[in-house]
Amino acid sequence: MPNPIEAPPGQVFVTGTGRCGSTLVSELLRDHPQVLSLSELFNHLTDMYRLSARVFPEGTVTAREFWGILSSRNAVNRLLTAHGIAPKEILYRPTAPGARFSAEDGIPALLLTTLPHLTDTPDALYDEIEAAVASFPDAPVADHYALLFSWLCARFGKTLWAERSGGSLILAGQFREHFPDARYLHIVRDGRDCALSMSRHTGFRMAAVVMALHLTLGRDPYAEQPPGEPAKDGELGFVPAELLPFLPDRFDAAAVRDYRVPVSLFGTYWADEMQRGTQALSLLPPENVLHVWYEDLLAAPEETLHRIGEFLGPDFVDAEWEKRAAARVGQPSSSWRDLPDAEREELERACAPGFGTLAAHGVVPMAGTAARSGT
Repeated sequence: MPNPIEAPPGQVFVTGTGRCGSTLVSELLRDHPQVLSLSELFNHLTDMYRLSARVFPEGTVTAREFWGILSSRNAVNRLLTAHGIAPKEILYRPTAPGARFSAEDGIPALLLTTLPHLTDTPDALYDEIEAAVASFPDAPVADHYALLFSWLCARFGKTLWAERSGGSLILAGQFREHFPDARYLHIVRDGRDCALSMSRHTGFRMAAVVMALHLTLGRDPYAEQPPGEPAKDGELGFVPAELLPFLPDRFDAAAVRDYRVPVSLFGTYWADEMQRGTQALSLLPPENVLHVWYEDLLAAPEETLHRIGEFLGPDFVDAEWEKRAAARVGQPSSSWRDLPDAEREELERACAPGFGTLAAHGVVPMAGTAARSGT
């Protein structure tokens, strides 16, 4: 069995605001011979960042408690999967031969994307991890994650792990606290294109709905009751008619597909996350952070991948990987510039504070690429 203690691997978080191109980066890193690419782990453990306190508990954590975090079947992802509207980033296929878990019963968070991203036999790897975690000593949760990631690196013969969760910039402060030696590859994309992509993405639309319900009810209905257990009429309170189909006991997949949120609202979200996340990253030693624009990756893939390799370390610069990975970089299918004039202008105003933050911290794209810090 792999020994997770010897030769601790390098630690990197690939972070961003969501819909910023980090999924592509995690796929390219998976192809690097020395990198263990961990995709969507903390996104799914926190159930779209709702349950971060449970995922990063204080004090000593037992092996059983840690496995409970990894194997949790959380409400929002469970509903989306059961109704067939899970985002494409979810890779587990309940109908595949040998699949143990069903969409209706719920899929453990660790299995939704992280393990299928690593292997074609995710259920078998899930069992291996359960056995390995059972031997972990009582320790702070950060030590448990470090042991798990070291074990996985040894299992796959890698020397560095790179965890990438869409929208994980929101967790930058907690990552700094629990992983003080980690470095950060921050993927930045023009906020206007991020917002447009968010507005068309099931996961981000669902996140907007959950936030609206939380504000309306003063509580998170998904956290306080499991799906399928209806709230008592006297406890429901007032809920606008357009939000009723999103309550756990009345969930309507068609409503999620049809629900529309103004693109500018996602622009505001992008700007807010960029401001808070960039501030958190600015507290780190400069050599521990690399800001990479998605537009640079599109315009100059080999050069950008070389920069990423250099950031990971001298041993990670690999010309063959750069060339192979660059060939997989495509072009986006839509642009914020195609929006109607009024909608486009509103979106630009919403994103302006985020662009201002990037410029103030000197985070600018390479000369010649499409992004121009909001211009």
